[in-house]
Amino acid sequence: MSTTIRSGSGAGAEVAQPPPRKLAEPKPLSDPVTAMMRYQSPLRYPGAKAGIGKLINEIVKSAAKPLGRPSLFVEPFAGGAATSLRLAGLGTVDRVLLADADPLVANFWTAVAQDTSWLVDRMWDEPITLERWDYWRRWCPSRQDDRELAVKCLFLNRTTFSGILHGRAGPIGGRAQTSGYPLDCRFNRPELQKRLEFVGDLYRTNRLLDVWCKDWEATLADVAEWYPQLLPDRVVAYLDPPYLEKSAKLYGRSFDPAGGYAPSPESAKHARWLHACEHLRLAEYLRRKARYRWILSYDYHDRLLQSPSLYRARRMTPSSEDKDLLGVREWRISRRMLTMRYTAAGASTRSSTREVLLTTLPPSTLPVVQSAD
Repeated sequence: MSTTIRSGSGAGAEVAQPPPRKLAEPKPLSDPVTAMMRYQSPLRYPGAKAGIGKLINEIVKSAAKPLGRPSLFVEPFAGGAATSLRLAGLGTVDRVLLADADPLVANFWTAVAQDTSWLVDRMWDEPITLERWDYWRRWCPSRQDDRELAVKCLFLNRTTFSGILHGRAGPIGGRAQTSGYPLDCRFNRPELQKRLEFVGDLYRTNRLLDVWCKDWEATLADVAEWYPQLLPDRVVAYLDPPYLEKSAKLYGRSFDPAGGYAPSPESAKHARWLHACEHLRLAEYLRRKARYRWILSYDYHDRLLQSPSLYRARRMTPSSEDKDLLGVREWRISRRMLTMRYTAAGASTRSSTREVLLTTLPPSTLPVVQSAD
């Protein structure tokens, strides 16, 4: 039996996928010390905030007291997956499921999980040069399940400015390679090997349930279809969608149908319109149709909490039909304002940005925090 999904760039070919993995009891990690590493993701992701993973870990642990430990933690905008990896490694949740609409990212996580040794060997064999950077920028696979996509993802992520996979971002150090940061400065092979092997260990021990190449809506719908035995209170979806603005410059899929920079002003205008519609569609789904507990994080924007079409509401309002047929609850929506602190590459001081966190987990489980480092 196999499922068919439409994913990828270019021809948009349909790629047959094996059915999702069955639930299995999580096992102890082969090396528990790796779960305590400061950085666990092999990817540097645009907009990633290390501090929020620690905060969400504490929130989920606190919520487990009244609700029980989550059986599944779903991250539909996986990206660098730092939060899921942390919770799975620490055992805060039984297992995690990663999904991303970008086939480049989804293929990477699939390869790390299922072909860890192969990807580690390829990483060590790959020369880190401008010639190879140009090669991977140009290279497109004939099939969207080509595992060399994982090599392309890792290489470009670790050698491109800010880890940006799509768009016009150039190589670290520039074409002349005259800065203090050469092309390979973020490509520490021994450290990356540890992180890759950690993800493979999570998969082997059933703590990483599966990796899907699907958008957020298909992911949440298919969790309900494939794992109907899971209780709504014991599934938590963590959604960290693209920025409300400017995501077209950073991401290749999900909310950006143009796949990076749009080629013309007119298509860019159309892409921005579709992008805004996607944010509204996500908000509508979370406020009215979500069957599981959810946590949502966004870079702060005034419209997020002021617009009734986004997240001004303080409680979910499902339709009578969805309540009766799907069991959608009228959970309260709680919110927290955060100040995220980070250090940009080459900077001697820390910068900060405002973040908003919304969730349907019990409000009593949310800490009163002002910052997350």
